[in-house]
Amino acid sequence: MTAVTFLIRPINIISGIIMARLLDPHDFGVVALAMLVFTATNLFSGLGMDSALIHTKLPRRQTAFPAFLTNMIISSLLFLLVFPNAHFWAGLLGNEEVVPVVRVLSLLILLDALYIIPAALLRKDLRIGWVSTATLLAEIANTTLSLTLAWLGFGYWSLVYGKIIASVTRNFVVWRACEGWDWIIPRRWRWADLRELLGFGIQNTSSGFLSFFNSNWDDWLVGRVLGTTPLGFYSKAYNLSNKTITGFNRRVMSGVFFPSFARIQDDRPRLARLYLKTLGIVALVMTPMALGVLAVAQEGVPILLGEKWIPMIPTLQIFALMALIRPLSGTTSPLFQAVGRPNYNVHVGLLLLGVMAPLVLLLLSQGIVGVAFAVTFAHLVGLLFNVYQANRILPGVAPQMLRAVLPALISGGMMVTAVYVSKPFLADFAGGQHNWLTLTGMVLVGAVTYLAMAYLLQKTLIREAVLLFWQVLQRRRRRVAGRPQMEGQGV
Repeated sequence: MTAVTFLIRPINIISGIIMARLLDPHDFGVVALAMLVFTATNLFSGLGMDSALIHTKLPRRQTAFPAFLTNMIISSLLFLLVFPNAHFWAGLLGNEEVVPVVRVLSLLILLDALYIIPAALLRKDLRIGWVSTATLLAEIANTTLSLTLAWLGFGYWSLVYGKIIASVTRNFVVWRACEGWDWIIPRRWRWADLRELLGFGIQNTSSGFLSFFNSNWDDWLVGRVLGTTPLGFYSKAYNLSNKTITGFNRRVMSGVFFPSFARIQDDRPRLARLYLKTLGIVALVMTPMALGVLAVAQEGVPILLGEKWIPMIPTLQIFALMALIRPLSGTTSPLFQAVGRPNYNVHVGLLLLGVMAPLVLLLLSQGIVGVAFAVTFAHLVGLLFNVYQANRILPGVAPQMLRAVLPALISGGMMVTAVYVSKPFLADFAGGQHNWLTLTGMVLVGAVTYLAMAYLLQKTLIREAVLLFWQVLQRRRRRVAGRPQMEGQGV
């Protein structure tokens, strides 16, 4: 799943660069506003049934169909709430131009509802290959159609239709992969089982709503107060710096870590060891991506996107720091879910809101840069609070969390320093002007510096990760060849 996430990243970057040249910031702003409605409705469509299915120890035949039925009923009601009332939502968003976009995108409510339960069953069985395949094919379909339509002059509709085809593609793959179709076969169930699922799911939905609100209300405020063009800069800066993080959180942390943690939820010492290794690897992978954007943003934006995107640079650099904070904080969410404490995610969501809301309103006069700073600072406070909550579940883990991430942070700091030192030399080499060649040089300098420092400071973890990858690859080859599978080693 991690491999797919990072395979998608260059696709996103390249397509994002081309789309930024084909479309205007206004086009991105219109779609970003409309998508707020569907990101919100998606939180309530299943009432957390997917997480409840993964966490529960009840048999699948008792839970799959009632979970799917609940999911479809709620999603159908949400569709009827959105489609006929597009003008109301446009008024709430402050832009009547989004009315037709909202109506077309309302199909996502029903399409996503068809995906949630079979994907959850695949994740519960740790059949992550199919989920990752669905994700990758959906992204390829989205990119292909969006670029084609943008080149043909469809404007922001190219982004809209791309999202629709992505959802259809994703559904086709997971329905094909999840044999038996237990979730659509009507069976008698006990209401006590449904109440158990709803009890966990509603708590998870509450934390999801707070997460959505904290992640998107700033977009609504920027679009409502500052306009669609500043929102286009703001959302583009966020996507360039945080989209991989968002995908990693959704696909890997929720999609892989949560069901893995849930399987050993009663073995706290083993859970603690697995969590710390997870945190160390997340820091190792995410630090260069986040700080790399910070280091090359000044030169990279005009070279890659064009000079019309230069006003976005300070916001992009601030969001790059948030792209380092969020994945570290996000590792605690699957931990809280796995041990049956989704209310801990609610606690941090309320804290984020309490810090972020007044600070955003205070700094709104400074434009999108002020809003980005407020949001990033609030997430830093949330990270510290999550460390405290994780220590309550796994006593004594807080200082070990710091030791797990410190080598990656040191390596990242050395990387940024090396990139900044190299900039004037590279510019002189290119005749005083940065270009594609000097930008490539900065990336290479940063990559070599980070890899060298990380290997010196985390040699054991890196070797273990490489060995684990090799063992998994060997087991897959044996499985394909029909030979007995080697027993996996414990964490």
